[in-house]
Amino acid sequence: MKRFIYYILSGVAMAGLLFGSCEKQLEPGVSNVYTADVVLNTVNIAEGILLKAYLGLPINHSNFNVDYASDDAVTNNLNADVKTMNEGGWTSNYNPFEVWNSAYENIFYLNSFFSEMSKVVWWWKKQNVNDWYAERLRGEAFGLRAYYYFSLLQAHAGKGTNGEMLGVPIVDRVLDPSNPEDYQIPRSTFNELVEFIIADCDSAIALLPDRFVNTDDIYFNIAAGEDYTNRFNGMAARIIKAKALLYAASPSYSDGTYTYQMAAEASREIMDLNGGLDEIIIENFSHLQFYSNGAVTGDKNEHPEVFLYSSTRNTNTWEDNNYPPSWYGIGRTNPTQELVNAFPMATGIPVRDNKINSSDPYSGRDRRLALYILYNGMTLIRGGDTLNLDVTSGSQDAPGSSDPNTTLTGYYLKKFMNLNVNVDPAVNSNGPHYYIYARYTDALLMFAEAANEAVGPDGDIGGYTARNVINAIRSRAGISSTFWVDLQDQAGLAEMIKIERRLEMCFENQRFWDLRRWGMTDVIAQPVTGVRISAADLIPTYVPVENRNYQPYQIYGPIPLGETLKYDLIQNEGW
Repeated sequence: MKRFIYYILSGVAMAGLLFGSCEKQLEPGVSNVYTADVVLNTVNIAEGILLKAYLGLPINHSNFNVDYASDDAVTNNLNADVKTMNEGGWTSNYNPFEVWNSAYENIFYLNSFFSEMSKVVWWWKKQNVNDWYAERLRGEAFGLRAYYYFSLLQAHAGKGTNGEMLGVPIVDRVLDPSNPEDYQIPRSTFNELVEFIIADCDSAIALLPDRFVNTDDIYFNIAAGEDYTNRFNGMAARIIKAKALLYAASPSYSDGTYTYQMAAEASREIMDLNGGLDEIIIENFSHLQFYSNGAVTGDKNEHPEVFLYSSTRNTNTWEDNNYPPSWYGIGRTNPTQELVNAFPMATGIPVRDNKINSSDPYSGRDRRLALYILYNGMTLIRGGDTLNLDVTSGSQDAPGSSDPNTTLTGYYLKKFMNLNVNVDPAVNSNGPHYYIYARYTDALLMFAEAANEAVGPDGDIGGYTARNVINAIRSRAGISSTFWVDLQDQAGLAEMIKIERRLEMCFENQRFWDLRRWGMTDVIAQPVTGVRISAADLIPTYVPVENRNYQPYQIYGPIPLGETLKYDLIQNEGW
């Protein structure tokens, strides 16, 4: 807990806080060090305490490390930390997925903001504008704190060596450096952590609009209108609440306190507020392209799929990291054959072995496959240029070629790529990108999973059933037949929901955590495979590309070793 204590205690005196700028929201003065009086009498500087916590949010998809440790992807970067992790090197002292220090640093900023904001002198002449502005900021702080505590739950909660299901130390205030007890905060129980996250989400929901949109009241718009689109909103808080409840009901964590019924109700509330299934029951391909150029316009979010996203950035980093070598990329993210096989036929029927082993395994497939993954024979248009992907033996982009940037699996990433971007050094163009923090399909999938477990495929919760939600999601993807879904009993639909979650949320850093909350210890340790395609006859051969060495206890991440040695925190079992 050394860095945790450092962040919490070193900045207690507000005069010593350093505030960085956060895009348009904060303009630094002559000095970046401010006295307490200046902070409390200068609104944009006081707000900077909150804005510091925003800087801890991810802003791009260029790093897919979490997916590299799942059965959805590998990376061709042989020096990546996650390679060591996959080979059995994941320890409490070597953890590429550790969020402990960064999360508690940002929680410190948020607690500091709560401590000081009641003393801030707001600058608007109309008191209602001051009230709305302060209310919004408090709501954002509650939502962000819930976000960071959920990230700690995901990465560090688990069954302790004392046999109890534990959370993490809960810090809801600025700590006192003169109080020895503040150096010895124990881990909460898992349920206490979930309760805390839900309470912060509820506070955010009560204080924030579901989305930031302008109203007829110009004064309200000044304080909480569409100019704050990229700030934490009520829908984002609802997503975190539903996810915390779903995790708490999942096999790896549940003791019966939090139920699937509760998780389903939380997701159902999101559906009610976002048009239910009306938006997606009709085939709506644009929802599948929620990340593409034009899905949101500038910094004004009008897309029903997207609840919260980062500011738009003009860059080509994602494409540079993931385009094939023939497109001047370094091909870092390589989807696995296991993921490709999970995409059904366009009829909705799972792919059969005779199709996988044919010379044309990709035709007639669920169109999400072509939307998310680059495979052999694809033809794409990029900025007016026609691009043909060839990964057959001997080609530039084939596995095993002399270029170290080729794929290991025979596949490249397409999802999140802006195909208007060209990374050819002679051209080197950029394009708009943004990172999605919360979106509607996640809520739909959480509802389907929780409702199916709580009341079965056809049990009604608020007018929705698990079966009709999954049929709606597949219909949006162009699968008009409901035959295969309608055939399933509760256990069969549960497996289908897991598959749909895998497809819809692929490369969004969820599969690794989903497998663990489901307790799927058999899957996390399986080798992953790729394809080799002969240029002579186009017949695919499937080969192992990476072994995985994970143990059953590793469904929970570790508490950092230094924290257990110095601050007597209980470690999770096995670590």
